[in-house]
Amino acid sequence: MNNQNFAGRFRRAAKNLPALPADLARMRAGLSSARDARDRPFPRQLPHIQGLDYYGECRPVRDTGGDFHDFVPLAPHGLAVSVGDVSGHGLSAGILMSGLRALLRGLAAHGPCGIARMVRELNRAFWQVSPGDFFATLFHACVDPVRRELEYVSAGHESALLVRRRSGRVHRLESTGTVLGLSDRAVYGHRILPLEPGDLLIAHTDGVTDAGDAEGIEFGEKGILRIVQRHPEARACDLAREILEAIDRHAGPGRQDDRTVVVVRLQGEAGNGEFKAAEEAVLAA
Repeated sequence: MNNQNFAGRFRRAAKNLPALPADLARMRAGLSSARDARDRPFPRQLPHIQGLDYYGECRPVRDTGGDFHDFVPLAPHGLAVSVGDVSGHGLSAGILMSGLRALLRGLAAHGPCGIARMVRELNRAFWQVSPGDFFATLFHACVDPVRRELEYVSAGHESALLVRRRSGRVHRLESTGTVLGLSDRAVYGHRILPLEPGDLLIAHTDGVTDAGDAEGIEFGEKGILRIVQRHPEARACDLAREILEAIDRHAGPGRQDDRTVVVVRLQGEAGNGEFKAAEEAVLAA
């Protein structure tokens, strides 16, 4: 390139410089809108579900992140609970996260019967639209307070915890299939567990348990359970915030990953002997 052509290109580029502040302002506004869309509950107010106390909160490491959670009422009296984590951080992860949550919300409300089949369809859709180097983990559960039953699918996600009020026993809800987005042929299993009043479900992303202190000691599941033991009767919103604040104290400033916690508690009086027998039969199967 000769000097004259270079100078011409430079002058044309320089003419665009005054517009840069406005462009940056628009970009910041776009990021703010993306953050607002991520943080806004769906729906804006959590619907009342008789027999359930529930809450979720996400604390991203950047303006937009890959973590999400959602609650969808299910006819006639249930609740779909989701916690997910798209790989990576920043705007790309945030965009994929928003799309995945929208797909999941639509399938949960109007999709095929059976949550294992629903997650299979979700994986196919996510595989078609996501770049090859992106994937997502997902914990998705349906909680029925009338039948006192929890059904879940976990696509490579961190194990959720089911804490029994009566016995104090803790069930780790392990993965039932691979992560989303790796293959359009993935299949998923599901698990069903009975519930008793007072039982507590805690689902989270890996930024919660992996958070380490100055010596590299992770917060871990033990950290979550310590908070549960200290606040056994806390409301779901208070317990979720106590967990997140305990992680902040443990790990200190400078978060390295998004952190999301969802808490669901079955309300009501203690279960009867008939229910206890049904629980033992399921756990023995």
